[in-house]
Amino acid sequence: MPAAVKASENMSKHLTKAERENREQAEASVLPDRGRPPELKKPAIVSSNKRANAYWNQILKQMKGLALLDNLDGTVLAGYCSMLARRDQTTLLIGQLMNRLGVQKAVEDGAKRRKKDAALTDQEWEDSARPPSSMTPDELVEAVDKLDALTGKLQALDRNILQYAEKLGLTPSGRVRLAQKRAQAAAEDPDSDLFGD
Repeated sequence: MPAAVKASENMSKHLTKAERENREQAEASVLPDRGRPPELKKPAIVSSNKRANAYWNQILKQMKGLALLDNLDGTVLAGYCSMLARRDQTTLLIGQLMNRLGVQKAVEDGAKRRKKDAALTDQEWEDSARPPSSMTPDELVEAVDKLDALTGKLQALDRNILQYAEKLGLTPSGRVRLAQKRAQAAAEDPDSDLFGD
């Protein structure tokens, strides 16, 4: 596997002045100009999904005045907004399944009992977890399997959402990482190289 490419400011190799200028020029030709506000175009996949569209608008509104994204990031932001919308749908489905299983009511009842400092007896605990009488054992097993599958999908979505947010600079650590890169680039002084010409 090839080694990761280093930016010119991170290189420890001693370059000649011409090599350094060529390297910086090559980097500048592929790195986006983040000094101006982006003109992100909303993809159709976001426009057609009401929730994803709401997330897109909310994120761009919150990012007003920040130079985190550029035009190339529109597709990544669209994927991020679509995943957020999918997470909302999955959470809603999990809630519906939990209601069908009677789990949500048992959790709420248990929280109410805890507030009263009353300990549950074994029989009360078992009764609180019983499914509604309208479900057969097979339906209960099927519903629990669906709940497990949805919970797994929700966890995977949450991991992906966090990775996208990190790459887009939407998390605190992502913004710190971007700020550090910009600070290093601004602090770089070509005259500080003792071996340069």
